[in-house]
Parts: sequence; structure tokens; C-alpha cells
Amino acid sequence: MAIGRAGKTLHRMRRDNAFYLAVAPFLAIFLVFSVFPVIFSLYLGFNRWDGFSDPQWVGFENYARALRDPVFQKAIWNTVYMWFWSTVLTVLLALVISVLINDYVSFGKSYFRMVFLLPLLVAPAIAAIVLRMFFSANGGIVNLLSGAISGTPSYFDWLGSEAWIKPLVVLLVIWRWTGWYIIIFMAALQSIPRDIYEAARMDGVGRWAIFSRITLPLLLPAIAFATITATLGGLQMFDEPYVLTQGLGGTNNSATTLGMYLFATAFTRLNFGLGSAVSWYIFAAVVVLTLVYQASLKRLRGDGA
Repeated sequence: MAIGRAGKTLHRMRRDNAFYLAVAPFLAIFLVFSVFPVIFSLYLGFNRWDGFSDPQWVGFENYARALRDPVFQKAIWNTVYMWFWSTVLTVLLALVISVLINDYVSFGKSYFRMVFLLPLLVAPAIAAIVLRMFFSANGGIVNLLSGAISGTPSYFDWLGSEAWIKPLVVLLVIWRWTGWYIIIFMAALQSIPRDIYEAARMDGVGRWAIFSRITLPLLLPAIAFATITATLGGLQMFDEPYVLTQGLGGTNNSATTLGMYLFATAFTRLNFGLGSAVSWYIFAAVVVLTLVYQASLKRLRGDGA
């Protein structure tokens, strides 16, 4: 009996060792490239470090210094502005287009999925170059059309305008990401049982009532997912404003986002402590907004019930 138990224990140890050996490479990569950077950035947030000398403990000075920096304050406003409008307009446009395709297109829905998803395959640098062709001060398509309509040449510097650069970044984000959310909404729409719609039509329910009382409540999980995803991307927005402003952040930092501020602070000015503090501010904002969305979704579900 003792020999049998010892054999089972030895077999179990060999089986467990094989499992641990199989997952060890992934676990090592995860610890080195995911867990360690997070812990190290938390440590750096309380230190002054240029990447070469020894870190110097400064406590919460980096967090306070960031809040006192006018560029950081402007980056917060720019990020909130571009996040809010890009999220609202992208999700709303994707919802409208997906509902129209689902209700009025009988054949070739996969074609529309492919067409609307193509902009996401375009690199941000290429997309910014195309947008520059439209809004360039000299020879831009928009200025050429404006001059042709007004009869006088137009040389308005859209990309150098503090008022217009943020809407142009929002336009670029909408163009790139609307197709992705269309895919999400179309998948959610096709998962709704058709019997519900047929029963509603037999009861004489109109189109708007069907959408507002049936479709929209059933789409709330997909809308919440899309909104949270857009929020995660919006608060960390970097590619679109960086390439559109050629890394300069626009006139008077009018398009500098928190992601661009973090990049410039840590990798241009080599102030990794301040950059780490900014990254934790971004993380805190993402967590807070995600919790708000989840609480709002639970409340809406409760009201719907």
C-alpha cells in the first residue's frame, strides 16, 4: 500500500513538473516584460532618474510637479476633448451604420464589414499623410475647393490652427476606428433572435419603438464594451496626434496629449520619474472611467428590468 502511494505521488510530481516546464517560458516572459515594468514604474514615480545615474528618492514630488506644469494641464484638456468627441462620434456613427446595414442590406454584409475595416489596416503615418493632403495650407484639397467656391485663393493653415488641430485629430480617429466598432455592433445585432422582432411587428410596433425598446437595450453590453475600449484608446491617444503634428504637439501644444507628454518627458528629456508619475495618472483615469461605465451599465440594466 505504501509503495502504491509513493508511486502515485512520484507520478503526480512528474506530471506537475511537466506542466510547470511547459508554462515556464510564458511565465518568465510575462514576469519580465509585464509585471516587472509595472512595479518598476511605480518605484520610479517616487524617484528622479535619467536612466544613467542612480535614482534619487523624491517622494510625491514628481506627481506634484506634473500637476504644476502648464503643458501637462493643457495635455489633460486636449486628451479629454479628443477622447470625448472621438468616443461619442465614433461609437454613435458605428451604431447608426451597423443598424442600417443590418436592417436594410440583405446580401453582401461581409462586403461592408471588409470595406469599413480597411482604414484600420492603414498605418497612422500614412493616414496622417493623406489627411495632410486634404488640409495642407499650400495646395491642400480643402483650401483648393474653398478657393474655387469663393473665387479667391485660400491658404488657411488648418494644421497650424489651435482651434482646428484637435477636431482634425478627432476626424482621423473616427476614420480609422469606426469600422472596428461596426464589426462589434453587427455581431451583437445578429445575435438578437429574429423572433422578437417578428412578434413586435405583429403587435403593430413601429420601427423607432422596436429600436428604442428592443434593439438598443439588447445592445447595451456591446455599447458598453465599445465605449470602454474607446476610452482606453482615447486616454492613451498617441499615434494620431503625434504623426499629424509631426511630434510637435501643434501650435502652443494645442494637440499634445497625455501620451505625447509622457513620451516627451521620459524619452526626450530623459525624466523617467516624471514620466512614470504621468503614466500612473493615466492609469488612474482609465480605472475610474471604467468603473463609472460599469456602474452606469448596471443601473441601466436595473432600470430596464
